[in-house]
Amino acid sequence: MRSFACSAYCILENYGIISSWQGKLDRRNSVFQAEILAIRMAIEADSSLHRPIKIWSDSLSSLMAIFNPKSHHSMVREIQTFLLSQKRIHLRWLKAHVGYLGNECTSQLDKEAITKGDPFLLPKPLSYLKSEIKSAALSIWQDNWDNGETGRSTHDIVPRASNKPAGWNREEIMFVTGHGPFPSYLHRFNIRTNDNCSCGEKGDPIHYATKCRFTLSWHFQTPTVPLKLQWLKNILTNYLSRTRLRLLMRFVSDENNLIVEDNN
Repeated sequence: MRSFACSAYCILENYGIISSWQGKLDRRNSVFQAEILAIRMAIEADSSLHRPIKIWSDSLSSLMAIFNPKSHHSMVREIQTFLLSQKRIHLRWLKAHVGYLGNECTSQLDKEAITKGDPFLLPKPLSYLKSEIKSAALSIWQDNWDNGETGRSTHDIVPRASNKPAGWNREEIMFVTGHGPFPSYLHRFNIRTNDNCSCGEKGDPIHYATKCRFTLSWHFQTPTVPLKLQWLKNILTNYLSRTRLRLLMRFVSDENNLIVEDNN
């Protein structure tokens, strides 16, 4: 589980820390929120010093947001408004983890904030909401996929619902799903009166890949029933087998009149 998002700053004068602050946000808050909060708290603390101040941060994304006049982030807008009224406070960027005293002190305070930081409540970021919606949608999708009545052969090969494509091309999808110019598929929708291949056997993808005399050039070894699933997975994970499968499916599509039994 993700740890708490922590926030901290320190004020240096003559190489000594004269003030510091540590805050601990909810683990559902973002790192960006923690960085922006540290800058805002530092600005509030520096405003009481009544002299020119430079605030250094290694968070380039936070500084870019603050320098963007079109930003809609509420805390960024607060900082922008404050900086307009406090001309003596300047923000600067520095590279992280290169030995700058102030940055190293702040990094240490940030680590300690998990146990020592003041609890700070901020609204959850939009990224968290998107993540929760995505997670809920995937959960519903997975439940539907597990308990559906269609696509069971595909479910055996791809059991997990995911936004990432399986990486199959058109021909491979035809073979796995059985959705294509196959008599077995067309017969299901009464497009054909029977599901036979021209050779007399049931015309499904496995038939054309292992038995049909018209597709001998692309045949695979016929799998046993218990090993059929592993056989399919092996084909789809082997480059040469996938190439042969694509050629087979293209032949079935292009020469459909030859390999499909007359519909009369």
